[in-house]
Amino acid sequence: MNQEQAASRKGARLGPALRKGLPWMVTAGVFVYVFHRVPVDKVLDAALHVNLRIFLPVLLASLSFAFFWEVLVYTLLFRWFGTRVTYREMMPVRGAVFLLILLNFFVGQGGMALLMNRWKKLSVSRATSVILFSMFNDYYLILAFCLAGAFHPPEWHLLCFFRADEEGDLARFVLISWLFFTAHIAFYRLYLPRAGGMDRIKKNEILSAFREAPTTLYFKLGMVKSVGFIVGIVAYYYAFFAVGLHVPFLHLLVMLPMVWLIGSIPITVMGLGTVQAAMIWLVARFAQGSGGPDEINAAVVALSLLWSLGYNLGRFAIGAVCVSRLPKNIWKPKAGT
Repeated sequence: MNQEQAASRKGARLGPALRKGLPWMVTAGVFVYVFHRVPVDKVLDAALHVNLRIFLPVLLASLSFAFFWEVLVYTLLFRWFGTRVTYREMMPVRGAVFLLILLNFFVGQGGMALLMNRWKKLSVSRATSVILFSMFNDYYLILAFCLAGAFHPPEWHLLCFFRADEEGDLARFVLISWLFFTAHIAFYRLYLPRAGGMDRIKKNEILSAFREAPTTLYFKLGMVKSVGFIVGIVAYYYAFFAVGLHVPFLHLLVMLPMVWLIGSIPITVMGLGTVQAAMIWLVARFAQGSGGPDEINAAVVALSLLWSLGYNLGRFAIGAVCVSRLPKNIWKPKAGT
């Protein structure tokens, strides 16, 4: 019995340690794959020769715009769902979430819900519903960019749907996802209001934003968010010149949002490794430069690593400043505790 208890306690301690260590192990494994494809010495050489006079201004401009535009997006989003909030009030709250996003994208979204609960007295479920609506919109906005450019890049178009290769998998993924979006709208806007029963769905607060949002709100939010997406793609377009590469803008318009989607999957630390692997698969093959394929791949990996490092450092700085400026009532304990 004592041995069983000891083993149980050891397993209980091992579980959290494994969960914490797993993202680091996956990150290391993905980098082994990346550097198997691209020699490390060439990546270092490309990083050392980056043109900082191009790279730093583009990075800082992109980071600054992304922060201020995200504040606007979340201000409008919570207003549309009935929460009174100003742009100035939202700024430190959204900025503070940047610190949590560095740990994990989904932890950051949960932190946003908790801050809105403590600040505006929204229930955690209601705040989570609004944020899930935003994340759902992000996902389909990425697919919209892919769909909008699907007939332009020479190596990927919707007719790839019938091919048994990577391009075919991508085409099927995009089209099937949009069929799901159509079914989602039909369910919440047409079927659910007329359906008898289904009380659990009708009363579930986490689904409240999806029940309340008119179809036009999906597209209105998407149009606002698309400005940030386009600016991010333009920034990357010019950042490639810092490592001596040119990538056609239409290719970036389709492929870069897919890279961001892959990077947001919470299997590696801060998206490191997955972003670089996705850049090799989706972007490097379209890059044009003076070197051979190895040099081009190395320059793409070097740029994405430097961009990730600079972006995360910038987010940390913004988050550190914003945490100190959060509304004081967020830190006050709830009555009765």
